Amino acid sequence: MIFITGGVRSGKSAFAETYAKNLFRRYHKGLYYIASGVPFDEEMKKRILRHQQDREQSHMPWATMEIFYDLPGVPFQKHDVVLWDCITTWLNNILYHTESVQEGRMEEILKHIGNFQKEIMGWKREGAMVLLVSNEVLDEPASPFEEVHLYRKLIGKLHQWIVSVCDEAYELDYGISVRKK
Repeated sequence: MIFITGGVRSGKSAFAETYAKNLFRRYHKGLYYIASGVPFDEEMKKRILRHQQDREQSHMPWATMEIFYDLPGVPFQKHDVVLWDCITTWLNNILYHTESVQEGRMEEILKHIGNFQKEIMGWKREGAMVLLVSNEVLDEPASPFEEVHLYRKLIGKLHQWIVSVCDEAYELDYGISVRKK
């Protein structure tokens, strides 16, 4: 399992896609792209379209799945290449999805995170090559807003867990990757 993080526009998606394509060329199994972006405004629509066009222009057999919050329970197999872009967007979707939950919201959020962890570990056990892309948001100044504080706390813990179970971890800045693990 490979974790790829960096700031906005750091080059992490391009790095992850190149890495995934190289793995696919080596093993010739399934090539999957899990997208978590929700087209809620014009900027996000353009970003999603750009990512779709990048995959189309790569002439690779990407099978795209959209996972906004619930995981589909897909049994990826040995040598399948699975690129999930991105975990921060997925967690944001969870927070938005549970926003109206009056009682037990935190339990609902933790249930989603637990399902994510279980699913990811299942893919890893089966031998799928999983690349997880996420934004580095913890370098930003602290926010006075409670929801932002909750998000930072959850993504920080999730990133720590991912890195603890992954085989490689990269951080990107300005298109330059630095291997951290």
